[in-house]
Amino acid sequence: MFGLIRFLISLAMLAAFAWFAVTVPLGKRTLWGHTRAIFGSQEAKDLAEGTKEEAEKVARKVKEELHQPDMRAAHAPEAEPAHRPDGKPGPAAGPRKVKAPLAPQ
Repeated sequence: MFGLIRFLISLAMLAAFAWFAVTVPLGKRTLWGHTRAIFGSQEAKDLAEGTKEEAEKVARKVKEELHQPDMRAAHAPEAEPAHRPDGKPGPAAGPRKVKAPLAPQ
């Protein structure tokens, strides 16, 4: 019951804020009008475009790093049976071979 009352109060507060944003003038415009003017400005569009370009660069770089064939082979775990052929627990054949790390580029 308390949750329902709390929800209804929150909904009423949201409705009051929305009414205020679109009807009460703050200078030349309402709050909604100011928000639209800010996000419609050339500076905001330039910011959005620059952010998109940088995000695409980062995504491309991450994708290239993840798809290097030698990196996949160096980090791929080797399949190893849980039991030896004689049925006892432990590695199937001697110590596991570890590949050397790649040389820095």
